[in-house]
Amino acid sequence: VNFAPGSTVANAVTTKVGAGGAVCIFNDAATHLIVDVNGYYASTANFGALEPARLLDTRTSAIPAAGVTTSLVVANRGGVPANATAVTLNVTSTGSLAGGFVTVYPCGTPRPNTSNVNFAPGSTVANAVTTKVGAGGAVCLYSDAATHLIVDVNGYFASTASFGALEPA
Repeated sequence: VNFAPGSTVANAVTTKVGAGGAVCIFNDAATHLIVDVNGYYASTANFGALEPARLLDTRTSAIPAAGVTTSLVVANRGGVPANATAVTLNVTSTGSLAGGFVTVYPCGTPRPNTSNVNFAPGSTVANAVTTKVGAGGAVCLYSDAATHLIVDVNGYFASTASFGALEPA
């Protein structure tokens, strides 16, 4: 979750449960925290919770231009197995040159008319995204405005999972 002084910001998070059944929350600035639990995956579920792993950070290169689709291979990276059917990601837009949106969807399918992250110029906005894995083990990220993208993987659904991954609608 990224926040500015005096702001109230929410975000969904999917995380692995740690030692003693706990999760840790780190913040780098003094702030009040509110944590709501919306559900869980049973130990028998076909969801693979991962230690978060960074899969993409465009801040180390040129900012992706407006209207560009970035293909990101997720299979066999960050703990995601080759047979994963869906992944849970944290997708962040930062340093945007204009207001816009990011759409995350399975590569090899038509881009849906939906958004996962909406941002204002210069803002840093993150959102949790669960998406089906597409062609070549990749997910696509489309941004209608120039913005840097940061993507961390938090988990995956195996091919035998009871989770029904859909294309966004």
